Amino acid sequence: MYYTKLKTLILASTFSLVGSLAAQPTIIAPSDTIFAALDTLNALHSGEISIHWDVVNELDLEMTLMCTRSFIDTVSPYNYPYVQSLPESPVEGAYEKFCWGPLCYNYGTDASSTNASLLVNLQSGATDTTFIAYYYPHDVLGTTTHEYCFHPVGDTTAGSCHQITYVITATSAIENEQENLDFSSIATVYPNPLEGTGWLEYNLRIGDIGNVVFRDLAGKEIMRESGLVLSGKIAIDSDKFPQGLCFCTLEIDGIPVRTERLVVIR
Repeated sequence: MYYTKLKTLILASTFSLVGSLAAQPTIIAPSDTIFAALDTLNALHSGEISIHWDVVNELDLEMTLMCTRSFIDTVSPYNYPYVQSLPESPVEGAYEKFCWGPLCYNYGTDASSTNASLLVNLQSGATDTTFIAYYYPHDVLGTTTHEYCFHPVGDTTAGSCHQITYVITATSAIENEQENLDFSSIATVYPNPLEGTGWLEYNLRIGDIGNVVFRDLAGKEIMRESGLVLSGKIAIDSDKFPQGLCFCTLEIDGIPVRTERLVVIR
Protein backbone atom coordinates (compact mmCIF):
# COMPACT_ATOMS: atom_id res chain seq x y z
CA MET A 1 0.00 0.00 0.00
CA TYR A 2 1.06 3.60 -0.54
CA TYR A 3 0.48 6.28 2.02
CA THR A 4 1.24 9.80 0.80
CA LYS A 5 2.34 12.74 2.92
CA LEU A 6 -0.70 13.68 4.95
CA LYS A 7 -1.57 16.83 6.81
CA THR A 8 -0.89 16.42 10.49
CA LEU A 9 -4.13 17.97 11.56
CA ILE A 10 -6.81 15.39 12.36
CA LEU A 11 -10.14 16.45 10.95
CA ALA A 12 -13.23 15.30 12.78
CA SER A 13 -15.86 15.84 10.13
CA THR A 14 -19.57 15.47 10.66
CA PHE A 15 -21.28 16.97 7.64
CA SER A 16 -24.71 18.43 8.35
CA LEU A 17 -27.18 16.76 6.03
CA VAL A 18 -30.94 16.96 5.94
CA GLY A 19 -32.25 14.45 8.42
CA SER A 20 -31.87 13.38 11.99
CA LEU A 21 -28.59 14.44 13.57
CA ALA A 22 -29.09 11.77 16.21
CA ALA A 23 -28.08 9.07 13.71
CA GLN A 24 -24.90 10.66 12.39
CA PRO A 25 -21.51 9.08 13.04
CA THR A 26 -18.27 11.04 13.26
CA ILE A 27 -15.61 10.54 10.58
CA ILE A 28 -11.95 10.87 11.58
CA ALA A 29 -9.89 11.63 8.46
CA PRO A 30 -6.15 12.45 8.59
CA SER A 31 -6.34 14.53 5.42
CA ASP A 32 -8.81 15.77 2.83
CA THR A 33 -6.22 16.31 0.06
CA ILE A 34 -3.50 13.91 -1.08
CA PHE A 35 -0.66 14.84 -3.44
CA ALA A 36 1.12 12.06 -5.33
CA ALA A 37 3.47 11.71 -8.31
CA LEU A 38 3.10 9.12 -11.03
CA ASP A 39 6.79 8.24 -11.20
CA THR A 40 6.87 7.42 -7.47
CA LEU A 41 3.57 5.52 -7.54
CA ASN A 42 4.48 3.42 -10.56
CA ALA A 43 8.05 2.70 -9.49
CA LEU A 44 7.47 1.75 -5.86
CA HIS A 45 3.83 1.19 -5.12
CA SER A 46 2.13 -0.44 -8.12
CA GLY A 47 0.19 2.75 -8.82
CA GLU A 48 -1.96 2.49 -5.69
CA ILE A 49 -2.92 5.17 -3.18
CA SER A 50 -4.77 4.11 -0.04
CA ILE A 51 -6.30 6.09 2.81
CA HIS A 52 -7.84 5.00 6.09
CA TRP A 53 -10.62 6.67 8.08
CA ASP A 54 -12.13 5.82 11.45
CA VAL A 55 -15.90 5.99 11.88
CA VAL A 56 -16.95 6.73 15.45
CA ASN A 57 -20.29 6.45 17.24
CA GLU A 58 -20.21 9.25 19.82
CA LEU A 59 -23.91 8.99 20.59
CA ASP A 60 -25.97 7.01 23.11
CA LEU A 61 -27.52 4.66 20.58
CA GLU A 62 -26.43 1.82 18.32
CA MET A 63 -25.75 2.53 14.63
CA THR A 64 -25.97 0.11 11.72
CA LEU A 65 -24.23 1.57 8.69
CA MET A 66 -23.44 0.96 5.05
CA CYS A 67 -21.12 3.07 2.85
CA THR A 68 -21.91 4.90 -0.39
CA ARG A 69 -19.34 6.44 -2.75
CA SER A 70 -20.08 9.43 -5.02
CA PHE A 71 -18.00 11.24 -7.63
CA ILE A 72 -17.65 14.99 -7.02
CA ASP A 73 -15.04 15.63 -9.70
CA THR A 74 -12.99 13.21 -11.79
CA VAL A 75 -10.11 13.31 -14.23
CA SER A 76 -10.59 12.32 -17.85
CA PRO A 77 -10.45 9.54 -18.86
CA TYR A 78 -12.03 7.78 -15.88
CA ASN A 79 -12.77 4.06 -15.96
CA TYR A 80 -16.40 4.01 -14.84
CA PRO A 81 -18.43 1.87 -15.10
CA TYR A 82 -15.30 -0.15 -14.45
CA VAL A 83 -13.98 -2.36 -17.25
CA GLN A 84 -11.08 -4.69 -16.52
CA SER A 85 -7.96 -3.89 -18.49
CA LEU A 86 -6.40 -6.87 -20.29
CA PRO A 87 -3.09 -7.05 -22.21
CA GLU A 88 -4.94 -7.68 -25.46
CA SER A 89 -7.51 -4.93 -24.78
CA PRO A 90 -6.09 -2.23 -22.46
CA VAL A 91 -8.56 0.21 -20.90
CA GLU A 92 -7.55 3.79 -20.16
CA GLY A 93 -8.65 5.84 -17.17
CA ALA A 94 -8.24 6.22 -13.42
CA TYR A 95 -10.37 4.07 -11.10
CA GLU A 96 -11.08 3.34 -7.43
CA LYS A 97 -12.38 0.82 -4.90
CA PHE A 98 -13.09 0.77 -1.16
CA CYS A 99 -13.36 -1.54 1.85
CA TRP A 100 -16.05 -1.31 4.52
CA GLY A 101 -16.91 -3.84 7.17
CA PRO A 102 -15.96 -7.42 6.31
CA LEU A 103 -15.55 -6.85 2.55
CA CYS A 104 -13.46 -4.96 0.01
CA TYR A 105 -15.69 -4.13 -2.94
CA ASN A 106 -14.87 -4.43 -6.63
CA TYR A 107 -13.53 -1.49 -8.60
CA GLY A 108 -16.25 1.00 -9.46
CA THR A 109 -18.75 -0.18 -6.82
CA ASP A 110 -21.08 2.64 -5.79
CA ALA A 111 -22.19 1.29 -2.41
CA SER A 112 -21.49 -1.48 0.07
CA SER A 113 -23.89 -4.38 0.47
CA THR A 114 -27.24 -3.92 2.19
CA ASN A 115 -27.14 -7.51 3.43
CA ALA A 116 -27.59 -7.44 7.20
CA SER A 117 -24.54 -9.66 7.76
CA LEU A 118 -22.31 -7.22 5.85
CA LEU A 119 -23.40 -4.00 7.56
CA VAL A 120 -21.27 -2.40 10.29
CA ASN A 121 -22.83 -2.28 13.76
CA LEU A 122 -21.45 0.40 16.04
CA GLN A 123 -22.33 0.36 19.70
CA SER A 124 -22.33 3.65 21.61
CA GLY A 125 -18.75 4.90 21.95
CA ALA A 126 -17.36 2.33 19.50
CA THR A 127 -14.96 3.02 16.62
CA ASP A 128 -14.90 1.12 13.34
CA THR A 129 -11.48 0.95 11.62
CA THR A 130 -12.36 -1.10 8.53
CA PHE A 131 -12.80 1.72 6.00
CA ILE A 132 -10.08 2.06 3.37
CA ALA A 133 -10.38 4.00 0.11
CA TYR A 134 -8.11 3.14 -2.81
CA TYR A 135 -7.32 5.27 -5.85
CA TYR A 136 -5.46 4.22 -8.99
CA PRO A 137 -4.45 7.15 -11.24
CA HIS A 138 -3.44 4.73 -14.03
CA ASP A 139 -1.12 7.33 -15.62
CA VAL A 140 -3.82 10.04 -15.67
CA LEU A 141 -2.78 13.46 -14.33
CA GLY A 142 -5.17 15.83 -12.60
CA THR A 143 -7.53 16.23 -9.67
CA THR A 144 -10.22 13.77 -8.58
CA THR A 145 -12.59 14.12 -5.61
CA HIS A 146 -14.60 11.26 -4.12
CA GLU A 147 -17.20 11.48 -1.37
CA TYR A 148 -17.93 8.60 1.00
CA CYS A 149 -21.09 8.58 3.13
CA PHE A 150 -21.73 6.28 6.09
CA HIS A 151 -25.45 5.90 6.70
CA PRO A 152 -28.30 3.53 7.57
CA VAL A 153 -29.67 1.42 4.74
CA GLY A 154 -31.96 3.47 2.52
CA ASP A 155 -31.40 6.76 4.38
CA THR A 156 -28.35 8.73 3.24
CA THR A 157 -29.72 11.85 4.93
CA ALA A 158 -29.24 10.26 8.35
CA GLY A 159 -25.52 9.66 7.79
CA SER A 160 -22.26 11.58 7.62
CA CYS A 161 -20.12 12.22 4.55
CA HIS A 162 -16.54 13.27 3.91
CA GLN A 163 -14.57 13.99 0.75
CA ILE A 164 -11.05 13.10 -0.33
CA THR A 165 -9.25 14.91 -3.18
CA TYR A 166 -6.34 13.34 -5.05
CA VAL A 167 -3.96 15.69 -6.89
CA ILE A 168 -1.77 13.68 -9.27
CA THR A 169 1.33 15.21 -10.84
CA ALA A 170 3.88 13.71 -13.21
CA THR A 171 7.11 13.62 -11.22
CA SER A 172 8.23 13.33 -7.63
CA ALA A 173 10.19 16.56 -8.12
CA ILE A 174 6.87 18.41 -8.22
CA GLU A 175 5.56 16.48 -5.22
CA ASN A 176 8.71 17.14 -3.16
CA GLU A 177 8.48 20.87 -3.82
CA GLN A 178 5.02 21.23 -2.28
CA GLU A 179 6.52 22.75 0.86
CA ASN A 180 9.19 24.76 -0.97
CA LEU A 181 8.50 28.49 -1.03
CA ASP A 182 9.71 28.62 -4.63
CA PHE A 183 7.02 26.19 -5.73
CA SER A 184 3.96 27.63 -7.43
CA SER A 185 1.00 27.39 -5.09
CA ILE A 186 -2.20 28.96 -3.83
CA ALA A 187 -3.24 29.63 -0.25
CA THR A 188 -6.51 28.89 1.47
CA VAL A 189 -9.31 31.30 0.58
CA TYR A 190 -9.95 33.84 3.29
CA PRO A 191 -12.29 34.34 4.94
CA ASN A 192 -13.50 30.76 4.77
CA PRO A 193 -16.50 30.27 5.02
CA LEU A 194 -16.90 33.06 2.48
CA GLU A 195 -19.64 35.66 2.75
CA GLY A 196 -19.32 38.81 0.68
CA THR A 197 -15.85 39.44 -0.73
CA GLY A 198 -12.85 37.21 -0.10
CA TRP A 199 -9.33 36.71 -1.42
CA LEU A 200 -7.14 33.96 -2.77
CA GLU A 201 -3.37 34.51 -2.69
CA TYR A 202 -1.07 32.87 -5.25
CA ASN A 203 2.71 32.60 -5.50
CA LEU A 204 4.23 31.36 -8.74
CA ARG A 205 7.81 30.47 -9.57
CA ILE A 206 9.65 32.64 -12.04
CA GLY A 207 8.79 31.35 -15.50
CA ASP A 208 5.51 29.69 -14.46
CA ILE A 209 2.24 30.98 -15.89
CA GLY A 210 -0.78 29.82 -13.95
CA ASN A 211 -4.53 29.59 -14.20
CA VAL A 212 -6.86 29.38 -11.20
CA VAL A 213 -10.15 27.62 -11.90
CA PHE A 214 -13.13 27.80 -9.53
CA ARG A 215 -15.71 25.00 -9.67
CA ASP A 216 -18.89 24.13 -7.81
CA LEU A 217 -19.63 20.85 -6.05
CA ALA A 218 -20.75 19.25 -9.32
CA GLY A 219 -17.52 20.22 -11.07
CA LYS A 220 -19.06 23.03 -13.16
CA GLU A 221 -16.63 25.87 -13.84
CA ILE A 222 -17.77 29.11 -12.22
CA MET A 223 -14.82 31.43 -12.68
CA ARG A 224 -11.32 31.36 -14.19
CA GLU A 225 -8.32 33.66 -13.75
CA SER A 226 -5.71 33.09 -16.47
CA GLY A 227 -2.20 34.26 -17.24
CA LEU A 228 -1.12 34.65 -13.61
CA VAL A 229 2.58 35.29 -12.91
CA LEU A 230 4.74 35.88 -9.82
CA SER A 231 2.40 36.66 -6.89
CA GLY A 232 -0.84 38.45 -6.15
CA LYS A 233 -4.41 38.17 -4.95
CA ILE A 234 -7.64 37.20 -6.66
CA ALA A 235 -10.83 38.86 -5.45
CA ILE A 236 -13.75 36.49 -4.97
CA ASP A 237 -17.35 37.68 -4.84
CA SER A 238 -19.58 35.16 -3.05
CA ASP A 239 -22.61 36.41 -5.03
CA LYS A 240 -21.13 34.75 -8.13
CA PHE A 241 -20.91 31.36 -6.41
CA PRO A 242 -23.58 28.87 -5.35
CA GLN A 243 -24.04 28.34 -1.66
CA GLY A 244 -22.08 25.43 -0.24
CA LEU A 245 -18.78 23.72 -1.01
CA CYS A 246 -16.68 24.90 -3.97
CA PHE A 247 -13.14 24.22 -5.20
CA CYS A 248 -10.32 26.37 -6.57
CA THR A 249 -7.50 24.69 -8.50
CA LEU A 250 -4.15 26.11 -9.60
CA GLU A 251 -3.03 24.82 -13.00
CA ILE A 252 0.48 25.14 -14.43
CA ASP A 253 0.82 24.21 -18.11
CA GLY A 254 -2.63 22.68 -17.90
CA ILE A 255 -1.68 20.37 -15.00
CA PRO A 256 -3.46 20.84 -11.65
CA VAL A 257 -0.86 21.27 -8.90
CA ARG A 258 -2.97 22.44 -5.98
CA THR A 259 -6.63 22.37 -5.00
CA GLU A 260 -8.19 24.29 -2.12
CA ARG A 261 -11.76 24.30 -0.82
CA LEU A 262 -14.07 27.12 0.16
CA VAL A 263 -17.53 27.15 1.66
CA VAL A 264 -19.89 29.89 0.48
CA ILE A 265 -22.59 31.06 2.86
CA ARG A 266 -25.37 33.59 2.51
